[in-house]
Amino acid sequence: MVEKIELTSNSELSEMPFPLNSESIDDIIHQNDIDLNLISIRELQSLVNKLADKFSVDFLRFEFGIPGLKSNPIGPSEEIKMLTENEMLPSTYPPFDGIPRLKNATVEFARQFLDIHVSPNNCIPTVGAMHGCFISLAISGRRKEVSDTILFIDPGFPVNKLQTQFLGLQNMSIDLWDYRGKSLGDKLEELFSTGKIGGLLWSSPNNPTWTCLTETELEMIGKLLTKHDVIGIEDSAYLGMDFRYDYSKPGQSPFQPTIAKFTENYFIIISSSKIFSYAGQRISVTISSESLMTRKYPYLKKYFNSKTILSAFIHGGIYPTTAGVPQTTQHALAAFFESACTGEFDFLDSLKVYKVRAKKAKEIFLKNGFTLAYPDDRGKPLGDGFYFTIQRGDLTSGELLYYLLQFGLAGIPLDITGSKKKGVRICISLVHQNQYPELDNRVKALNKFLTNLNK
Repeated sequence: MVEKIELTSNSELSEMPFPLNSESIDDIIHQNDIDLNLISIRELQSLVNKLADKFSVDFLRFEFGIPGLKSNPIGPSEEIKMLTENEMLPSTYPPFDGIPRLKNATVEFARQFLDIHVSPNNCIPTVGAMHGCFISLAISGRRKEVSDTILFIDPGFPVNKLQTQFLGLQNMSIDLWDYRGKSLGDKLEELFSTGKIGGLLWSSPNNPTWTCLTETELEMIGKLLTKHDVIGIEDSAYLGMDFRYDYSKPGQSPFQPTIAKFTENYFIIISSSKIFSYAGQRISVTISSESLMTRKYPYLKKYFNSKTILSAFIHGGIYPTTAGVPQTTQHALAAFFESACTGEFDFLDSLKVYKVRAKKAKEIFLKNGFTLAYPDDRGKPLGDGFYFTIQRGDLTSGELLYYLLQFGLAGIPLDITGSKKKGVRICISLVHQNQYPELDNRVKALNKFLTNLNK
């Protein structure tokens, strides 16, 4: 364990364990053929592990977008209960379209927290949100031969583009910083009118900027999705986690803004990973409208053996990929939804610790010469939540990451998120409150180091 840096007016960098030796870092980077501007999240994790072993330093890990909280016992207890009460459950295949309990619980959760009404037939469990996104992207890009391009509102989760690559689909992106309000609508109209766009994917709150689309923007997007027959894929991984508003009261306004209020052309993906800290159990649901799910596209049959979207999703998507979702995890997610809807479990209150961590971490970086790469949300202050973005002068993403590594810090380069800006994403989930004095010391030392470099 590296000693904590005690910065005083007489502190000198030479007396501290940082910066870590650059030649040793360079050797490890070159041995593994790494480009820090484009390093993937998992590659960065591996690199940080190697550096931590090499220097015997505990890094402060901001690179992984994973829950930093224990899951509420509601989920695990429900899984144990189901296995105990039904000894045949492990030997029984799950229904491809999900167990009735989860489908019905999803309907109620959508009604109570999104203020939308959906059919249980159109609520399909998947093995995590990645699985739901994979099938949604595949269907969106294979309905019509000409419409094989997925448009991303970036910056975003890098692996979704890898999914389109795997599927043989084309992808395009626009940076949310460049297009908000009417300009976003104008740009989407321009791109949709080509006929090439099959699907539009975004997250709100956004990973990594934590900006959020407004209801006015969603209404505009919804109208364009309907007009051009494009499917909107709303990644609701961080549902309700814009803590500037209180979305925690079931059945009460305000509700989480959603595209489903403004079009029938949507897939909404609700994951258990962040909102219920249940990432390890790989369970989510994809919700859609009756209008979309019953629609037929002859070109779909080439890839899914069905012309109808619902059948394509279940029998052409779920069946050949995972053949269903484990039933115990479905019961767990159903239990989470049910307890949230009754008010027994205020899941958003349990997540507010992320707001506290983000606010403190931002303060530390901002008082030490860093700025936010995405500094506001349409002129309004950003919310504090799971992520934020930092930059430093004219440093590239890779250069900033390199200096962070020298001081035992890690975050992903913005380049891999599709951002046009240079900087690093900071995820606060794994850095706990008792580590913030150490973070403060390291960032102070890094600021002094970078300031001296420019002299």
